[in-house]
Amino acid sequence: MIQNQRASESPVEHLSKVNTTKGQIARRALETDEIRRLLEATESSPVRFNMTGHQRAMLYRLAIETGLRANELRSLTASSFDFSECTVTIKAEHSKNRQESILPLRKETAAIMQNFLLGKLPTAQVFSMPSKYNMADMLRADCEAAGIDSADRGQGKVDFHSLRHTTGSLLAASGVHPKVAQVIMRHSDINLTMSRYTHTLRGQESEAVESLPDLSLPSKQAQKATGTDNSVVAGAYKPAYKKLAKTSYSDCKVMSSIGHDGAQEKSFTRQNVEQIKSLQMAGLGTEKELMSPNDIGTKSNAPEGIRTPDLRIRNPLLYPAELRAQLLVNKIII
Repeated sequence: MIQNQRASESPVEHLSKVNTTKGQIARRALETDEIRRLLEATESSPVRFNMTGHQRAMLYRLAIETGLRANELRSLTASSFDFSECTVTIKAEHSKNRQESILPLRKETAAIMQNFLLGKLPTAQVFSMPSKYNMADMLRADCEAAGIDSADRGQGKVDFHSLRHTTGSLLAASGVHPKVAQVIMRHSDINLTMSRYTHTLRGQESEAVESLPDLSLPSKQAQKATGTDNSVVAGAYKPAYKKLAKTSYSDCKVMSSIGHDGAQEKSFTRQNVEQIKSLQMAGLGTEKELMSPNDIGTKSNAPEGIRTPDLRIRNPLLYPAELRAQLLVNKIII
């Protein structure tokens, strides 16, 4: 009225909001093992409220897997099921939100329901369910037979509508997206699905805590200090060949320069030349005594001379670069 300018002030402004959660019945969801025990015990139980144990077990299973309310389950007929598509249809006049809903069924449940409805007409009612209050007594008796405490022990009681709470809790525990769970539960507000119909099942808190990071492992800073983070620590390790290169190979610089045109001759110092000449003379062995001073440095055709007059062979400085490198290698090996 204020927005439409039909009133200058709100006549209900002084009223407080109604607490919609006050007076609501506290319910809890059944654990997975409790559901199995309930179905097993009910299957072998006697007739209660004009329903056999098999009929009640089918009713509980369908209620848990679809989340259908009691009145919606009561309205189901054989034609409500499409076993080729594995779906069940709730007509709009029987739905709480007055909208037709098509819900999926598990393949195993659809096969069991198809066998359950054999011989029934399409208009035949699926379940001959008792009244609302008797249904609570019926489930309570079956829970007692299964060893399930249905009383409120601080977490909520178990009644027939708790089966719908179980549906929402199982969807959340299975990792179903909240929006998908909202569609299955047919809620207009996702907060209702998550806060009201989703309960924490036993063991979920422990699993959630176990998924936290292990705080007992060392930090990255401690791993760097001990060298366990796959990084090189200063002074922790050096390859052995580097140490040998520094201590054993005194001519490594000369060898590294061989093969570079123009710069290779400069790398041979006077000391290197003297070492090469000494190595050459040492390799002559006993023939050195037969050689004259002139034969050592010049060519000679005399029989007592060296075997070849080729200066490239006699003088190491005239060797090709490859031969000089091999000569230095042989010297190092010796």
